[in-house]
Amino acid sequence: MLNKTELENRIIPYKMLYESVTSTYELIEGILPDHGIPSLRIGLKLLKSVMEEYIQKAREGLPIIGHHFSFPTEYLSCFECVPVCIEAVSYLLAALLPHGSEPYYDLITNWGHPFHTCTSQKGTMGMTLDDLFKFDAIITPTAPCDNTYASYPFFSYYKKIPVIAPDLPFLKEEKSYYYHGEQIKIGIEQLGKIINQEPDYEKLRKAIELENQVSKMKLEIFELKKAKPCPVENMFNAMSAAAAIYFSGRAENVNYYNDMLKIAKTRYKNNEHHGGEEKVRSIWPYMIIFFDLELGEWLDRHLGMSILFDIFNYNFAEPINTKSDLDTMLYGMAKKSMEAPMVKQSAEFYYSFIDQCVQLAKDYSADCFIFTSHIGCKQFGSVPQILREALRDEVGIPMLLIDVDVGDARFASEKIIREKIKMFAQTLM
Repeated sequence: MLNKTELENRIIPYKMLYESVTSTYELIEGILPDHGIPSLRIGLKLLKSVMEEYIQKAREGLPIIGHHFSFPTEYLSCFECVPVCIEAVSYLLAALLPHGSEPYYDLITNWGHPFHTCTSQKGTMGMTLDDLFKFDAIITPTAPCDNTYASYPFFSYYKKIPVIAPDLPFLKEEKSYYYHGEQIKIGIEQLGKIINQEPDYEKLRKAIELENQVSKMKLEIFELKKAKPCPVENMFNAMSAAAAIYFSGRAENVNYYNDMLKIAKTRYKNNEHHGGEEKVRSIWPYMIIFFDLELGEWLDRHLGMSILFDIFNYNFAEPINTKSDLDTMLYGMAKKSMEAPMVKQSAEFYYSFIDQCVQLAKDYSADCFIFTSHIGCKQFGSVPQILREALRDEVGIPMLLIDVDVGDARFASEKIIREKIKMFAQTLM
């Protein structure tokens, strides 16, 4: 029988995350003024608590369940388990550790996985190859991108981990939402059989109701971002991406957004900008740079540049109906999943993406776009030039294109990225 140390060692990267989150939080508490970067301070405090709970659950022997980010964490609330988002681990470690997940990218590349696939998955793959993660099962929809298809088979074929794959259709129609809802239920029930647990759909309903509260607060924050100056600091984008994974379906998510909404309202009333003066309003239609956590604060303080949105933050989801029957709730879950950031954009042609970007630029008075062309996202390779032309012709604003690996500083360094943005910003002022 495994002892508690052996049990918790099934999620060694979570122990690494806990230590790095704790030390970063203590550093912030020690050196920043009381009101400095509240999104980071509040977020890390809550994240520290959540990570501690997950490590304790692992110590108690609960199953370790990996999942793709397009299978939201709250869906696993119907089980007693430790949820691990495959993509989030790689990039949160990239944000908090000096060399991030780079050793694990190299490990899985040397094993034979293509170097040009997505580092969001390669990091956790390398950790699993090194037996730092010992998953009981993994669940991932069959979308949104080629990297998912190419990477997840590693877990089942090489590490012999059961991988459940609910089908996620590309067609956006009513029948597709019903179909994917059925697939979600089938996937949950298959997972329950593997870990020998019956799904508790009442717990799932309560988790979704918490997320409905969060969605309402997000919409309020989005409205406030239309104001000049933007009353929400750039660091919020990074922390809200983490919150969407680690706080999903939990009271911590409600607490985080409630606190951030209050701060944003106060700044709005006082006409305040976090960095002092807003000079440039930017939208990042793809990802922010995860390996450079401080970039957002640098943009706020040194360039007066607000990041109004990145791809993980323009999520205008409708509340899910939890008051009717299970099938209705599953329909709402499926629709939200299929319309989620990056899932929606990667699982359809670029037309709606271009239209939405143009509309966001108009609605939020953007001065420019900054497109991070991530090496792993082949499905978006042809989009930047089309988007640049659309923004120029329909809104009259420019776009900066940066070729990058958002999780690996060796592809394009922090210094190079900042210099490009600085030079671009000078053309706008």
